[in-house]
Amino acid sequence: MNRNGIPSDNEPRFDDERVAREWRLQERALQEERAGMPMNAGDPRLAQYRLLSRALRAPVMEPIPYGFAAQVARRAESAANAGDRLERLLQTGLLGLLLAVGAGMMLATSENWLPALQAPLQALPQGSVSWGLVVAACCALTWGWDGALRRFGPDPAAHARAA
Repeated sequence: MNRNGIPSDNEPRFDDERVAREWRLQERALQEERAGMPMNAGDPRLAQYRLLSRALRAPVMEPIPYGFAAQVARRAESAANAGDRLERLLQTGLLGLLLAVGAGMMLATSENWLPALQAPLQALPQGSVSWGLVVAACCALTWGWDGALRRFGPDPAAHARAA
């Protein structure tokens, strides 16, 4: 826009009139700031753009230190891990409590359900129960070994990242 308020040929063209109005306001704020004109309290948007223009023109006070991003990442990770440790401790405690209560209830009520479980097992062919226990033990050992390697293996931090 030229000094008379008429759009010039080198002004970008916008499809939306609101965007064009904002662009003109930003350009006006930039020109007024460069000219050193006093700030007009009657137009708060113009004042905001002038403050933004002034802030962008001002040099950075001091450079950020070397490794700043890594330091911030370490602080954020340690803060997150502190909460994760407490959460894992509580989850482990609650799981242990649940298993203890379950085992206690299983032992307390075994006279009701144990005979009902033994009757179909006695109807199976001889030796099939022992092979079933061998398969169950192999599965438990494999899955347990895999979990132990993930948790305590060569890179225990990988487990923490995956969790």
